[in-house]
Amino acid sequence: MRTEVAEQIEAQMQIFAPLIVEPDGVRLYRDELDEVPVEWTEPIDGPSDPQRVVLYLHGGGYSSGLAAWARRGTARLALGLGCRVVAPDYRLAPRFAFPAAHEDVLAVYRHLIDAAGYAPENVAVAGDSAGGALAVSLCADCRDAGLPMPACAITNSLWADLALHTPSLDDPVRNGFDIRREMVELLSATLLRTGDIDPKDGRHSPVYRDLGRLPPLLVQAAGRDVCHDDSIRLAATARAAGVSVTVTEYPDAEHIWILNGPWRIEYPQDYPQNPAIRWVDCGAEAPEAVLAMDEMVAFIREHTGDLSYSKQEN
Repeated sequence: MRTEVAEQIEAQMQIFAPLIVEPDGVRLYRDELDEVPVEWTEPIDGPSDPQRVVLYLHGGGYSSGLAAWARRGTARLALGLGCRVVAPDYRLAPRFAFPAAHEDVLAVYRHLIDAAGYAPENVAVAGDSAGGALAVSLCADCRDAGLPMPACAITNSLWADLALHTPSLDDPVRNGFDIRREMVELLSATLLRTGDIDPKDGRHSPVYRDLGRLPPLLVQAAGRDVCHDDSIRLAATARAAGVSVTVTEYPDAEHIWILNGPWRIEYPQDYPQNPAIRWVDCGAEAPEAVLAMDEMVAFIREHTGDLSYSKQEN
């Protein structure tokens, strides 16, 4: 499996090459936690808060993406919090069948609160797009397994419904930006064809999951995003289950605006028959990227160390 995952990472490095940066002020290094390859990010002079850690889960629809893509975000978290951030290179479809990604993420979290010695109340989990769904499901998986949950969870540009029952997918204005319905359909089909998988399985589509007793959630939604309504739906479901939820709208932001810098997707005319998208430099990073990361830092500071949500019966 290690060879296969190494090949996966190399292939994704080539696809996402324009988006992969070497941020100033941090040190990056590779590691392996319970056989899951990860990338650590920490302040270059070492963490000023070694007790706190952020588990960051990249998006990509479960079939693309890699930890290095998330460096713009992991660096800002590490510097803003003075702590270490770990981003797993979890297994991707279609080479690895569902629920491989979920198993890897849970294995990394178990390592953090066990062998690595982090107290769960000092662990935050965050993710973008499908990584946001993984973050929510990690909390629910811990709850269901009787494990202590992270202190809080954050989603950005959430993709949380592989059944594609999301109204914003059909919004003609939102379909004019970085992510289109055709891409979401392709990503959904790629994961679902790895086995006999229910599109409404709550692990990959947490809008259908019981979200009761989860830790506080921060949900960041992009206005120019066909997946926008997944954020609103999940927030409503979590609130109805008694979870503390903060929703922030970024009306002029596009899908995964916190990681992509100045780069946007250009589609071939015959997409998706020809899936060869390319990255185009639009000249500037969205200013909302810094705002959203600052909001994440403040949310994590507020909630790490707070166990009030877990006083309810698990």
